[in-house]
Amino acid sequence: MAFDYKIIRSERKTITVSVSAENAITVRCPYSMDDFTVDFFINSKSEWLFKVMAENNVKRVGSESILNYSEIFVGGCRVPLIISDKNKIESDAVYVKNLSCVKKSFIKFLSADFINFAKQISAQVKLKATAFAVKPYKSRWGCCDKKGIITFNCLVIMLPLYLQRYVIIHELCHTVHFNHSPKFWKLVAKLEPNYKLCRKNLKDFNYLTKLY
Repeated sequence: MAFDYKIIRSERKTITVSVSAENAITVRCPYSMDDFTVDFFINSKSEWLFKVMAENNVKRVGSESILNYSEIFVGGCRVPLIISDKNKIESDAVYVKNLSCVKKSFIKFLSADFINFAKQISAQVKLKATAFAVKPYKSRWGCCDKKGIITFNCLVIMLPLYLQRYVIIHELCHTVHFNHSPKFWKLVAKLEPNYKLCRKNLKDFNYLTKLY
């Protein structure tokens, strides 16, 4: 079976393939690699591709209410998402004037509590950031700049608390190691022994960053 895929050529020396949550296949390869070689590589990965795409389809069915905007996550729990004449987040529902107000509402009503949570984790693990902030990102869950300022995607508040904690720890570790070196992951593992499971489970929520 032939797969539809996008090719991105660059100065890299190797070829890789990735599948998005929407089952879009992207191949990254060297400029010198011809289409026939790329196609052969894709076909050699067919079993893995079918597996990932099937898993994505299952996840999408389980997330249908989130994808059609009838529900929304708050702290990992599903609550109704209601289009109304107000922007307000209550314990039983999220009310917004339109979908473009979702991120603004999370920042306005929930970011202060999340930042307090981040400060608590910071104190527990004894790693200090210069400052914490929350803003709307298009993809990443968070980032730490060279000044030690950690900024989180406002949608991180949608995640279950244990994944919020993992994202916070991950970024705090960047205040020590500004990279993803073995030393960085060793520090992450020390502070969160189940980090591999957290990383795996976090991927199941990556589609949220494409919404709203």
